[in-house]
Amino acid sequence: MFAAAITLVLLTVVYFAVNTLVNLAPLNNVTAATRREKTIEVAVNAPIMTVPAVLVVIAAALHTSLPAYAAAGLELLIVLSGLALWWLPYLAGVTVPWATAGTGETWAQLHARTYAKTIIVLPRIGNRPRPNLEHMILHALMLAAAIVTLGYAGSL
Repeated sequence: MFAAAITLVLLTVVYFAVNTLVNLAPLNNVTAATRREKTIEVAVNAPIMTVPAVLVVIAAALHTSLPAYAAAGLELLIVLSGLALWWLPYLAGVTVPWATAGTGETWAQLHARTYAKTIIVLPRIGNRPRPNLEHMILHALMLAAAIVTLGYAGSL
């Protein structure tokens, strides 16, 4: 269970970093994001997303579940933040305050510029921004990492 937890957490971080920095159009559209936007996104989020892996390693080294539970909790918080960022605007028409931090744009403007031309499989709900496939995969990976890490914590 340790290997699965650490693999999923790190796979999520790598997936996030690659999709933020590497042009994989039409899965993503990194060419529409500024260099500053990409740098800030990776510099802020990748270290936070890596902390659960560190906590899982600490839990394994100390043979104690508390750090693993903390890792699962943090991973769950990360996925809930991502779901709030993407799914609240789509399902409820509500944008979270941190959605466009530092960009000077609304979520709808940022979405139209950077995500609207990527692969989107969800039906339209009015003019609301829709989660794209890239982020649906990321959210699934984060949720799987949280669940497996929680399972690992319970096995210690």
